[in-house]
Amino acid sequence: MDLYIMRTGEYRGPSMVFLHGGGVAGWMWDRQAEFFRDYHVIIPDLPGHGRSADIPFISMNDAASKVLTAVRDVVGTEKVILVGFSLGGQLVVEILSRWPEKVEAAVILSAMVRPVNTGRTFLISLLKKSFGLVRVEWFSKWQAKSLYIPDAYWEQYYRDSLKLTRDNFLSVMEANMSYALPETFANSNVPALVLAGTKERGKVKASVRDMVRANRNCTGYLVAGAGHGLPLADPDLFNEMVYNFINNIRLHKNAKLKRVV
Repeated sequence: MDLYIMRTGEYRGPSMVFLHGGGVAGWMWDRQAEFFRDYHVIIPDLPGHGRSADIPFISMNDAASKVLTAVRDVVGTEKVILVGFSLGGQLVVEILSRWPEKVEAAVILSAMVRPVNTGRTFLISLLKKSFGLVRVEWFSKWQAKSLYIPDAYWEQYYRDSLKLTRDNFLSVMEANMSYALPETFANSNVPALVLAGTKERGKVKASVRDMVRANRNCTGYLVAGAGHGLPLADPDLFNEMVYNFINNIRLHKNAKLKRVV
């Protein structure tokens, strides 16, 4: 079974692939699809999510391979611009580490590449016991707010939460928490913009520095006042940063950005 893909914009334009975070689906990129309408926008629902809910999430590498296969079916041998958030950002890292020749440029947002070692077993056990909460409306509404999901999208978010199986949920969380920066990431020659918000977890912010130091083709910034969900919380700012980066327009003039070196 192939991943579900939504295509919008100008099919003859440069191809941009947007990879969503865990627990949501391709709809989180609606504002980006609207902004980048002059591009060929390709938005997959990742394994275990949204309209790809019946496809098991097995591992980061397997999911990255499935994404590339689905994209190749659409664009052939054309290189693509990759944009990924959180889980999707980790998949961008995986693709750059294994198949950089397929990518023209990349934007990596809120991707953790420092494994959660201390207490991970306890956290997974806790997640197993609390999985039923994702099906409770009040909890879903609270979680949606923590992800900056607009009220207009809550019903869609809740419907997709009901599709997420226990096995896929645990596989995603295990893959997310255990993901480490591959050594081969250093070999990628793809220009990459690496971002995180100043209000995010310490490991997420530190991961920006890790990627910048591992690969000289990475440019990293922390976004002042941003939490985990910038494309939804401030789509105008995020869209501007992505557009400027892929069009070689300098970013440092933005007062909200702090360069990471």
